[in-house]
Amino acid sequence: MKSRVFRLASAGCFIFLMSSVQVCAFQEEDAEVVWYESFFQEGKRKNVESELGAANRKLQQAREQQDKLAEAMALKEMGLIYLTRAFSYDSAMKVLIRALAIEEALLRKDKQVFTYLAMAQVFEQVGDYAKGSELLKVALELNETKQNKSVDALILNELGKINASTGQIDDAFENYQQVLAIKDEINNPKVEAEALFNLAHLYTNQKKYTEALRDHKLALAIRRRIKDKRNEAQSLNDIGELYSLTKNDEKAMANHIVALEIRQLQKDKKGIAESYNNIGVLYYRQRNFNRAVANLQLALEAGRESDDHHAMSRSYEYLSECYEATGNFERALAYKNDFFRMNELIQGEKDEQQLVEIQNRFVVRKSEAEIAKLETDRAQRDRELEEQKKFRNYLFLLVALCLIIAILIFYFYLVQHRLNKRLTAAQDKLNRQNIELQELNATKDKFFSIISHDLKGPLNSLTSFSSLLINHTESLSKEEIKMFAKDFDKSLKNLFSLLENLLEWSRSQTGNIEFTPESFDLGWLLLENMDLLKAQAQQKRITLINANEHSVFVRAHKNSISTVIRNLISNAVKFTPEDGRITLDLHQNGKDVIVSVTDTGVGMSEDIINKLFRIDSKHSTKGTANEKGTGLGLILCKEFVEKNGGRIWVKSTEGEGSVFNFSLPSQQPSLVGSNSE
Repeated sequence: MKSRVFRLASAGCFIFLMSSVQVCAFQEEDAEVVWYESFFQEGKRKNVESELGAANRKLQQAREQQDKLAEAMALKEMGLIYLTRAFSYDSAMKVLIRALAIEEALLRKDKQVFTYLAMAQVFEQVGDYAKGSELLKVALELNETKQNKSVDALILNELGKINASTGQIDDAFENYQQVLAIKDEINNPKVEAEALFNLAHLYTNQKKYTEALRDHKLALAIRRRIKDKRNEAQSLNDIGELYSLTKNDEKAMANHIVALEIRQLQKDKKGIAESYNNIGVLYYRQRNFNRAVANLQLALEAGRESDDHHAMSRSYEYLSECYEATGNFERALAYKNDFFRMNELIQGEKDEQQLVEIQNRFVVRKSEAEIAKLETDRAQRDRELEEQKKFRNYLFLLVALCLIIAILIFYFYLVQHRLNKRLTAAQDKLNRQNIELQELNATKDKFFSIISHDLKGPLNSLTSFSSLLINHTESLSKEEIKMFAKDFDKSLKNLFSLLENLLEWSRSQTGNIEFTPESFDLGWLLLENMDLLKAQAQQKRITLINANEHSVFVRAHKNSISTVIRNLISNAVKFTPEDGRITLDLHQNGKDVIVSVTDTGVGMSEDIINKLFRIDSKHSTKGTANEKGTGLGLILCKEFVEKNGGRIWVKSTEGEGSVFNFSLPSQQPSLVGSNSE
């Protein structure tokens, strides 16, 4: 049974992978893969002499046109015909070596890949697996420059078969796993099915039946999907054999019957003989000898029609066993004699085949010297090309250095020529900057004096509250202490807000904040900050509304934009009376995203609006619940928005409320539904 499983594993020796992409989408190398594979496909074929004649005419035409590449292609076609149709391995090797010599002279490594593939097949057919493996590895190495994954799959599949045949099972496993690893890059389901099929047989040989059954079923599913009926039947047959090994005769029978039905539709006589034999053997094991004999007789008939001696031998063997079990010893003996005669015939054919292989191997090996010489010439040519490449690179480097030196000389001349003009312009610019710096320093001095005053206010309040609590605790009622504590808390929060904004502004001025942009959902950030300030709004019974129902992505510094949103919402809460409403929204406006914070608060006059974002005229107003403000928050907002490439503005009417807007560059052209991914 072990030899039977091994024979199944190597049954597809000549069946290569077919590309499933449409003809209109083929690249040149993919078309050549299909051309190469066509020589190994089963089906109707022309007469060998006719095919050789057509290839010879192509060869003569290429020589007349002095088209060396076409000449090599015609020689390669002749070699493949000799290999797969005429089985003349000596003739195949001779023309393939001539093709390789031409391709070597033309430096066409991409074309040499298929020539080495064909020569590897020749060595494999004469039993020289070591040389075949060596040439396949050369082909794989040559294909590295083109990185054609379809060709890689072709080579790796053949390497796997050779390694499996020579007992290098670990290497065969690796080869087939490599094919599966690139299956998505070549989009050819036949590749995946073939690799899975071969892996299943490797697992079977190791008696890992669970893994073997898994991979067989995966291969079967793919072959059914692509309607590869012949290989679908083979998968079903081998799954049936696997179930037989695990003593699950019911499932084994079901798979063999389906395989037989497909093979009958395909008129595959060898396959029909195999399926009938398998069914007959199952009935024999179940001691249902009548059905066993009926199926074995049908297998024998199909084996004779297809001249399949191995199938006939198996039929004779089990027919003899069936008749012996039923007591018909005369017929049992007759079939046993037929079985021995057939085995002698098979052994004779095997001996003859081995002799032919030895003769062919001897003839083909005479070509090894020519192949070795071509490989040596190729290596030498590669070294020469590498040296030429190095020399060319050095020459380019020298020319580039000379050019750079000339450009530098000319550049320094221009620099010297323009230096005096630039010095004069620089002096004028420096004078202007000095004036601007003096004005800026004066502005900042004024700003810090305002900040000092703002700090002094809450600190004085804190001092007064603490003094009252220390000196008059016994005379104060609980309600008064509670009132002082609330005022104390307001002063602390005001002081904390002032210091927090002042610290952020200071960090932005000194460059300690690195405004590194990142992609984020602005709608989510808006909602996050609204939730953060919801408790503060609820204290004044203010309703926070998120009018935005979309996700919109921007690329900006997330933390600074979060600070802007938080300041604007906090500002709106401060200047909105109880039972008021604050609405948050964002929308697309061309290439920008606009965020708006709308309140129903006290509003502002035009004069106040003009002072809002100016550091030299900082404006502060008490909130509707006497909350104190510093005005620094809006200055910080302007700073952060502009750092992120946007702008900020406000619209307001006294007694009606205000709308604060700021913009950011959009990352995408349109809003996306918030539930989409």
